[in-house]
Amino acid sequence: MSGQFPNLFTPLKIRNLTIRNRVLSTGHGTFFHGGQPDDDRLVRYFAERAKGGCGLIVAECATIHPDYYGLLKVYDEKLIPAYRTLTDAVHAHGAKIIQQVGHVGRQGQWQGMRMCYAPSDIPCRIFDWLPVPPKAMEIEEIQEAVTAWGKGARIVKEGGFDGVEIHSLYGNYLLAGFLSPYSNKRTDEYGGSLENRMRFVYQVIDEVRRNVGDDYVVGIQVNGDDFTPGGLDFEEWREVARLVAETGKIDYITVKAGTYWVPNTIVPDMQHPLGLFVPLASGVKEVVKDVHVFTVGRINDPVFAEKVLSEGHADMVGMTRAQVADPELANKAREGRLEDIRPCVACMDGCWNAIYEGSFGCTHNPAAAHEKLLGIGTLKAAEKPKTVLVVGGGPGGLKAAEIAARRGHRVTLYEKRGKLGGQVNIAAKGAGRAELEGITRYLIQQVEKLGVEVHLNQEMTPEKVLQANADAVVIATGSTPRRISETGIPPYDPANPVPGGFDQANVITAWDLLENGVEVGPKVVVADDGGANWKGVSMVEFLLDQGKEVEMLSPQDHFGFDINAISRLPMMKRVLKKGLNFSPFTMIREIDGSTVHVYNIHSRKEWSIEGVDHVVLSYYNKADEALYFAVKGKVKELHRIGDCLAPRLIGDAIRDGERVGRML
Repeated sequence: MSGQFPNLFTPLKIRNLTIRNRVLSTGHGTFFHGGQPDDDRLVRYFAERAKGGCGLIVAECATIHPDYYGLLKVYDEKLIPAYRTLTDAVHAHGAKIIQQVGHVGRQGQWQGMRMCYAPSDIPCRIFDWLPVPPKAMEIEEIQEAVTAWGKGARIVKEGGFDGVEIHSLYGNYLLAGFLSPYSNKRTDEYGGSLENRMRFVYQVIDEVRRNVGDDYVVGIQVNGDDFTPGGLDFEEWREVARLVAETGKIDYITVKAGTYWVPNTIVPDMQHPLGLFVPLASGVKEVVKDVHVFTVGRINDPVFAEKVLSEGHADMVGMTRAQVADPELANKAREGRLEDIRPCVACMDGCWNAIYEGSFGCTHNPAAAHEKLLGIGTLKAAEKPKTVLVVGGGPGGLKAAEIAARRGHRVTLYEKRGKLGGQVNIAAKGAGRAELEGITRYLIQQVEKLGVEVHLNQEMTPEKVLQANADAVVIATGSTPRRISETGIPPYDPANPVPGGFDQANVITAWDLLENGVEVGPKVVVADDGGANWKGVSMVEFLLDQGKEVEMLSPQDHFGFDINAISRLPMMKRVLKKGLNFSPFTMIREIDGSTVHVYNIHSRKEWSIEGVDHVVLSYYNKADEALYFAVKGKVKELHRIGDCLAPRLIGDAIRDGERVGRML
């Protein structure tokens, strides 16, 4: 055991179960398994975290009801052998695994259902979909659900799991929906008083315990606060937790927070502080007896996790996304290798946001959900070491250099700037985006440890590349900002597609503002050309925080259109309160001095914005590919990666770097 972490690596005994340490991976949706618990990717995904030293893994919610689409299923005994495949794989590496069992209630609509069940017929305005009202459950349907919860718990036990977790008294999922006055408007014995609203919860707890017996672990998730008008607050949820504990039938409580009125609390991103729910767990721990309390919420560092435990706020710490980013987090911490832990920066682009694209993963860890190809132990030494030249020190170039060096190649990296990190350094200067530098900080540390020869402030020319005479050349020169929109949106005047005025001194790019520190005047227009993502909105907030008057133009219908809904909500509230003016469906027709002529891309209506001091362009970038084409066909082996291949996200550049590093 690492002396630095006496609490984190102390075993925890829960009823008949001993867990080797206090590192927890909570239930989280991956959606890449097609609902099959023995899906090879799902099994390998959980086995990887077990192999990496995690103490307790909670598998994502398995639905008790056949009508719900998308999650694991736990209503069919035929799945028991498949579940045993999963649990055996985790147990083989010394971890314990518990299965969530539940029903998501009115949140089911966003997974493709046209009808779902809830305490009352109140729609859930989740994300960008306009939902239909759920069906208010009738008494017989409530009783059917209670029975189904018990049956599901029995299947879980027979499937080899070490415990069952009742999903859920958080998030306004079905059970939480009955508890919260925000969503429960019933007038029968399941509505009104707290006693009535707890009735369904008590029945489920009783039925689950009856089906699994007294010698089996049963846990439950509980909110610490709804953070929702009309919902339950901290003190009311503490009372709920106390009542749950007093049943004597629950072994642990995982404390979370929020409803989908505030979806950013369901999976908090980098806009939220580290450990934001620890105080809620600590408060619950004060009022429950003989029940273990688990805490979650942006605990991404074992040093912080140790502090949470040592101060008595919780008995176990959820480090879920931290282990998506680095499944070996626990082993590395135990061995004292803190600098080798790949940090989760809560960017959301690889995990939560990618779920809706059907590709759960991690911006920083290409192996997430691809453990068979890229996981622990798959990187092999090169049969014949090569001299490798990497041009460009952004995330793609750094990753390629790291992987190539790990395989035994002799790697030299050239970067034209005076600092490694590429465009991540620029993005991190946007308001609220500083944590992004954690990605490149890790990569830089690894490159340095591996002995990669790094040259800064040196721009490579075709002649220099050829003179290097490397066995393999990786071009990772990134991309540059466009000053003219080239998006496929028809220009205002097809006969004159290049609008005038974009070469004026008062028209600048994101790089000018954030990297070069160009000072702007009091009235600013920020314009994107369809890529309505963090680049534009972080600049907007950067300027608003300086007291500027800002109007944002976008051809999209709302700003931050390309930002996942969970992250977008707190950002939108913030910048609107700070005074942002926003014009949807709008692009620039022409800039004439301090006048910006704009038009609606659909109605073609024109108007002008007067007295503008600066226009800041947040347009798509263009691949910086000149060096690649200049040496193509002239070197022994040539690759291009990252934005040089096509301007995309940080995670795409890192995946390119991983792929090429393994190919060399």
